[in-house]
Amino acid sequence: MTSPDATRDRAPKTPRWVKLSALALLVLAAAFVALHLTGNSPSHGAH
Repeated sequence: MTSPDATRDRAPKTPRWVKLSALALLVLAAAFVALHLTGNSPSHGAH
């Protein structure tokens, strides 16, 4: 049997698409927060 210590050292690699998706999500969230903090958020009822 393999000891838990042997498997703890080798973490599985995160795929590139997961990292890119997380980065894109963070950028969109930061832009959303920045727009709301500056008062430039689009309102749904404005014409």
